[in-house]
Order: sequence, then structure tokens, then C-alpha cells
Amino acid sequence: MFLTHHKFLFAAIVLFSTSSIAKKGGQPLQIEEGRITASDRQTAMPELGEGRLAKILMQYYKVGLGGSEGWGNISSLKVCGTIKLGDLDFELTAYQKKPDLLKITTESQGRRLVRAYDGKTAWQITPGAGSTPQEMTHEQSRRFIHNSRLGNHLLYPCAKGKTIVYINTVPLEGHICHQIRVTLDSGYQVDYYIDIRSYLEIKVTNLDLETEFESSILFRDYTNEFGMPIAKRSEIYENGECVGLVTLQTIKVNSGVVPWMFKMRAE
Repeated sequence: MFLTHHKFLFAAIVLFSTSSIAKKGGQPLQIEEGRITASDRQTAMPELGEGRLAKILMQYYKVGLGGSEGWGNISSLKVCGTIKLGDLDFELTAYQKKPDLLKITTESQGRRLVRAYDGKTAWQITPGAGSTPQEMTHEQSRRFIHNSRLGNHLLYPCAKGKTIVYINTVPLEGHICHQIRVTLDSGYQVDYYIDIRSYLEIKVTNLDLETEFESSILFRDYTNEFGMPIAKRSEIYENGECVGLVTLQTIKVNSGVVPWMFKMRAE
């Protein structure tokens, strides 16, 4: 999301379905509380020690996200492409900057939608509303902010309010995947399906525990940008049916994205 990273692209455009994920138990990430330092809580890829889940996460950070050095060199992302929702096609431009600044613009037949988060406020400019920005509703804001962080919720594993659990090893789309669940104090539950060989993210399922809204995203056709794998094609599913397709034509890392671009202002 952001694209493995670009799950965030869907948060601005499509509705989540109403099915729910079974709240199973699993093997939690074992880190002794006394060993966790303030630095660990603020580190995207800290050393996690022993244990099955710890080793899987460390390998995922190294292979699936390019490693701590590569990740540290990435500050922003710009992508351009298309979104297909049913019979409708949209042109897409999206910007993201660490830690959680996000702006997405979609346009079709002269109708333009802008949605953004500046680190404090989630806002939008909707078709027919001129150029005047408005704050998103509570529900819209929750979904958008949940997907705004550069990277995904497997990063910062020692952050307060986060629980990471290994659920199972499962077959999926011709892959064998580690299923890892992250529960957040924001009221979201996220299941990640990581290929056991390539350590690429194959699928993500987001569940809003407040409303039971759920969506699943499949990532396909990876490319490597700045040392980090990024999926060029993604599919979103509701109740087992594909309802959206994102295709990226242009991906630019560290391309001059600056904070003022995300501020709530007329366009």
C-alpha cells in the first residue's frame, strides 16, 4: 500500500464490503516488554530476535521491502496510472510522503476527485463542488487515514497499540503464503498473505472492527523500484467478486514530493 503499498489507492475510491473475517487466535510476536526500547518503538524494521514470526518478519523486511537501508533511503512516492471500476475508467495520480502524507487525484470525463491527508486532517474536493475543499466525514476519514502510511502495518512492529500474530500457512492464487494478522488500536484488523519463497505481498484483507466492513486486494506484476518491490497491477475484491483494477504506468521514488502539496486548499 501505498503500494505494497498501493492498497491505499483503493481507500479513496471504492466502498468496502460487509463480510467479516473470523477472529482466530494465532502465534503472537514474542518480544519481552522489558527489552523494547523507545528507539525500537520508533524503528520501522527493528531486530526482533528468535521465534518463527520474528524470523518471517525479518526476512520479509529484507526481501519484500528492500531492507532497512533501502527503506531508509525512500522518502516519497509518485505514481500515475488508471483505475477501472466496472465500466468506468479513471486517470490516477497519487503522491505519498513519509510518514503518512497522502494525496490521490482521479479524473474521468472532466469530473475530478481529490482526496488527501496532511497528517492531521483528511479532506476532499468532490466533482460538482468547485475547487472548495471540505473535511471528510468520520467514516471516510477513518478509512483514508488507515491506508495513508507509507509502507504497511507490518512495519514498526514494536509500536504501542499494535498486535502481530502468525495465523497459518495457506495456499493462495498459486502461492503458499504466511498469513500474518495485525490488530491496531485504531479499530482495524489487517491480514497479510506473504509468499513463503519470494516474500512478496500477495494479498491483504482489511477489516474495520467498528463497522465490520471488509475488502481484499490482490497484488500482481511486481517491479523493483529503488530496491523495493512494487506491484504494478492490483485487484480489489468484495464478497469474492473483483470490483476494481489499478494499473500503474509510472512509478517515481523520491521525486520532489513536499509537505505543502498535501495541505487542505483550493485546487
